[in-house]
Amino acid sequence: MIKRTEEEQKIADKQHAFYKGELYKRELSNSEAYDKAILSLSSAGLAISLTFIKFIVPLDKAVHLVFLKSSWILFLLSVTFVICSFLVGNKAIQFHLECAEQYYIDGKADALCVNLSPYTRCLG
Repeated sequence: MIKRTEEEQKIADKQHAFYKGELYKRELSNSEAYDKAILSLSSAGLAISLTFIKFIVPLDKAVHLVFLKSSWILFLLSVTFVICSFLVGNKAIQFHLECAEQYYIDGKADALCVNLSPYTRCLG
């Protein structure tokens, strides 16, 4: 536990509010990017699939359907990984908000240095 004077605690409270505000901005930005990515990827995937099926190679004349199906599977996997990355990013931000509160408000000295989020650890 960090022992702070009243003045030091006021400064820590201000720093915590600033840090928290910055993390909320990042979370908002991440959520906005998530929405845009989902919309863009869904629209692009649909457009490419329809174009490919209708104009380039109709399904009844396609020879190597396994490649078409494989591309759709890979497309779905890439969309899934993008969605997961946004969700993991938001979880990591929430974890750091909790650590910031422990450090700035509760006065735990090692809250920001020792507690790596599980999401940060899995990324390296």
